[in-house]
Amino acid sequence: MVESTKNIKSYVRKAYEKLYTDGVRHDLPIVQGQDLAWALGYDPCFIQAVPEALWARFFPCGNPVPWMTIEGIEEAKILNLGSGVGLDAFFVAFGKRLRNGAVVNVDIAHEALKQGKNFMDAAKAAHGVKAHIFWVQADADTLPFPDAVFEFVVMNGVFNLFERKDLLLQEVFRVLKNPGAFLLADLMRTGPLPPQWGTAIEAWLWCVNGSLEEQELFGILHTTGFEQVEILRRDCEVEPLWREIIRARKSWSPLPYASGSI
Repeated sequence: MVESTKNIKSYVRKAYEKLYTDGVRHDLPIVQGQDLAWALGYDPCFIQAVPEALWARFFPCGNPVPWMTIEGIEEAKILNLGSGVGLDAFFVAFGKRLRNGAVVNVDIAHEALKQGKNFMDAAKAAHGVKAHIFWVQADADTLPFPDAVFEFVVMNGVFNLFERKDLLLQEVFRVLKNPGAFLLADLMRTGPLPPQWGTAIEAWLWCVNGSLEEQELFGILHTTGFEQVEILRRDCEVEPLWREIIRARKSWSPLPYASGSI
C-alpha cells in the first residue's frame, strides 16, 4: 500500500505539473474553460476577468463558493487546498470582498502557484481589492500550519487524487477551527466502476479511480470526527459518477450537565 500510494502520488504530481505548464488540450471532448465556469454557476461578473490561459489550467468539479456563508465572512481565514492556479480564491476574494480575512492557496505544483499568483497580483491591483491571498507549496498530507486556524477548508476536484483519504482528512480536521466547515467538490460513485477503469492509472488523474460511494465517504468523515455531513448539490456526470458538493462540520459541543458534576 505504501509503495502504491507513492507511485500514484508521483504520477499525479508529474501529470498535473505538465497540465499546468501546457494547459488542457482544447480538442478534448469535455466542457472546460469559461463554458465550465458558466455551467458550474460561478459569478458571471468575474468569469470574463480571468484570462483563457488560466481557464485551461482550472480543473474544478463544482462551485463551493456560494456555501462559504457565515457571520463575519469578511474576517474568515480560508484554506484552498489543492488550489491549482487559485481561481476559487479569486472568486471568494472578489465576490465576498474579504477585508481582514485571508485565503491561503496550497498546492504541490509550483508552476500552478506561480501562474495563479501572477494573475491575482495583477487583478488585485486592477480592481483595488485588498484581500490577503497567500501561496504555499506543500503536500496536503502534512500541512505546514498549526492546529485550528481556518474557518473553511475547500477542496475542489482534488480530493479523489489522494489514495490515503484517512490521512488527508485528519490534516483537514486538525487545521480547521472549531466550529469550522470542510467543503468538498468532487466525483462520487453510485456503484462499482467498470473493470477497465480500475486498472488504468490515468483514471487517478481525472478523479475516477479515487472516487468513493457516498456512504464510504460519510463513514470516513464521521470516523475522523466530522459532524453534520450533508450533500449540498448532486449532478449526474455519467453513470456511475456524479458531481457532488458536500459539507462536513467540525463542531464543538459542550458536555451534557450531570447533577453532582464539577
